[in-house]
Amino acid sequence: MFKKTMKFVAATTILGICLITLTYIYVLKNTINNLETEASMEKERGRRYTDIIVGGSDANGDYMTVDKSKLYNVDFTVYDLPKYEPYYGQKAYENYSAITNTLTPHYALEQVAHTDDHGFRIYDNRYLIAIGTYFKAPVGTYIDVELQNGVVIPCIVGDIKADVDTEDNNVYSLSCGCATEFIVDGWKIDPFTKGDVSSVYEEWDSPVIHIIVYDYNYFN
Repeated sequence: MFKKTMKFVAATTILGICLITLTYIYVLKNTINNLETEASMEKERGRRYTDIIVGGSDANGDYMTVDKSKLYNVDFTVYDLPKYEPYYGQKAYENYSAITNTLTPHYALEQVAHTDDHGFRIYDNRYLIAIGTYFKAPVGTYIDVELQNGVVIPCIVGDIKADVDTEDNNVYSLSCGCATEFIVDGWKIDPFTKGDVSSVYEEWDSPVIHIIVYDYNYFN
């Protein structure tokens, strides 16, 4: 009887040690994963806000820069663009004068924006842009448009493409096959862009590969 009791105690002890060890390994693994995730996010934030690749320039020809600190600790989601055959990198535009409903956030944002020398509508050193509902970014959301060549264009959502005007993913416009529509002053935009502003800056002549959506909105 004594031997059976000792065997039971030994087995129970071993089982307890195994459970403690497995729990420790699980906690350690989760801790490591969390640290790796945070490190990865820190790396992403640092890379995306190097001033030399934001694209675009002001009236003096100097590169526009963005306030790194404003979004440094803000959560964000990186969206890969789904494949779409007609898309070859074009970036359409829409005229801001078409935004006429004074009761909408679209109109309110236009009231604080200005037009740069190339006809783009700008707020807080960010280009006003229209995107599809795929990106779950309401008007006023700060986003980055990342190109295949590494250029990052800082933007803010100024309009939303209607689902009826986009393909099944609600990313690309059916009319032009583009993922992004920059909001412009139609009287100032270069007519030779022929509906595609990729040629305005040499750095923009590259397809969009990611849309980075920040948990930061002008209206909040």
